[in-house]
Amino acid sequence: MTYESKSAGRLLWAAASPTTEREVLESAVRAFNLTVRYCTPSELAAFLRPGGDRLVGIELGDDSNVSLAVIRELHVRMPAVTIIAASKNADVDFMRAVLQAGASDLLALPLSLHELHKALLRVTQLAANSAVREPSGQVIAVYGARGGLGATTLAVNLAFKLAAATKSETALVDLDLQRGDVTAFLNLVPVHSLATIATAPGEVDEIFLASTVIRYPGDVSILAAPAAMEEAELVSDREVGIALRLLRSQFRYTIVDTPRVITAPVAAAFEEADRILVLTDLSVPSIRAAHRAFELLTRLEISFDRAEFVITQIVNGPVELRKAVQVVGKEAFAIIPRDDAARAAMNDGVPLNGRPTRLTLAIDELACRIAGLGDTRPGSRRNLLKRFFPKGARP
Repeated sequence: MTYESKSAGRLLWAAASPTTEREVLESAVRAFNLTVRYCTPSELAAFLRPGGDRLVGIELGDDSNVSLAVIRELHVRMPAVTIIAASKNADVDFMRAVLQAGASDLLALPLSLHELHKALLRVTQLAANSAVREPSGQVIAVYGARGGLGATTLAVNLAFKLAAATKSETALVDLDLQRGDVTAFLNLVPVHSLATIATAPGEVDEIFLASTVIRYPGDVSILAAPAAMEEAELVSDREVGIALRLLRSQFRYTIVDTPRVITAPVAAAFEEADRILVLTDLSVPSIRAAHRAFELLTRLEISFDRAEFVITQIVNGPVELRKAVQVVGKEAFAIIPRDDAARAAMNDGVPLNGRPTRLTLAIDELACRIAGLGDTRPGSRRNLLKRFFPKGARP
């Protein structure tokens, strides 16, 4: 059966037995000028219109293995289809498994009209409006001048802090195409990645992109690196540019974790970025590498003002802050202290949480400064530096 309207699209809603959610569904689709068609999971293949249907909802039953298999099979066969799952199971591990299988959202049963509206907004209204509005989000690239400085830790937790501080959805992109550490930090095994965009059979638009990202609890959506190292070669600067422009149109902030080796895809990310956080410690090799990175950005004709000098204390170094600032030619934008909580969070596969530490407070302050929240006057930066460096070591 179909709820008919003069429609701009169709939501295909699958349930093993007649759904009790029709009133909520039909109220929601009216708000988005959609049609809803009801079917069973086994009927999905017959009812999906190739090149037409882009939005599917599935009510998950008690057998989680069957539910996950349905989502996984549909996602593999039709990666451009956005899947909204609904379940009575609120277990966090089950939620993670559903998202990894290919669903873009997991809603609680019985359905909340407000939550369903939010899910539909992502895949319909934003896509429709993107053609007529200017991109409004910010892209922020995180680059470690050398390995082992905690660039991925900073990128992952900055994304979550920005989402929390601004109460808006944030995107996190893993551009370390061979290592793919972001998903490891969050204990995720994604089905799709940047390689999915590279091998897309047709146009990559907002709805296709929505099918490639993983929505993680905390209003952060992750666009993963390829699962297999050899797939890294499929991703070029073109795909990175497309992905970041689409993400910019949908998310207030997009954080990009970049590798140390600067390739064409990384250069494309730098060109798209509104800010580039160059992370270094105060060792001689790191300061030299940071100086070379800033020189490269200049040769790429990227404005010097778009790059920020960020210092981590994860490794002690002999270079005085004053000398580092002189060599790089930039004042320190932020100080990231060493904290064993980062290692514990990484091994647990979760963002930093729990009691406030020097590290979480520093990333909070960095997020607020990027978002323009709180006191970001020069005097405040001096107070920050004073907390982390002894007298005489400040610039």
